[in-house]
Amino acid sequence: MPEAFWSAFFWSWKGEAQFAAYALLFCLCLARGAAPERILSGVLLAMPAVDRLHHAVVGGSIVWRHADLGHVAIDAVVMACTFVVALHANRVYPLWIAGAQIISVFGHAYRLGLEEINRNAYDTMAVTPSYIQLVAMIAGIAFHMSRRRRLGSYPSWRRSSSLTQAHAAGTSPVG
Repeated sequence: MPEAFWSAFFWSWKGEAQFAAYALLFCLCLARGAAPERILSGVLLAMPAVDRLHHAVVGGSIVWRHADLGHVAIDAVVMACTFVVALHANRVYPLWIAGAQIISVFGHAYRLGLEEINRNAYDTMAVTPSYIQLVAMIAGIAFHMSRRRRLGSYPSWRRSSSLTQAHAAGTSPVG
């Protein structure tokens, strides 16, 4: 019986623990990270914060076809933000964060598209990616700090190709 109490206790506090982890990670990224780390940790911290705000303002959830539309909107915005950073950052871990967000958004799409869906499958697709993102963000800031210690300063963003730069300048890339 005591095991059931502790598992229920930890399960009920997992959201608060995850929020605290995101907050600590955000503070670490502000102190030691570069722009990609700051942006992604801010987006990941904003996700549960906006979710709490949404539920407080709405007074629960707005559900359509068994999916919480607030969660759908939050996950879609987070996906857009993580995609932009993942495509332009000079790092690999943002791709993991954006990839995990795809799973979450497609979990909602799956829920909206089907009448009958296993609730556990939906919950797993919608919730598990946030834990993957937390681990990827922790690994990302750790690797960034290690790389900065070994190599010194390095670019945070990928550079455009010479073809793209030439096209933007209106000149020929061959020259």
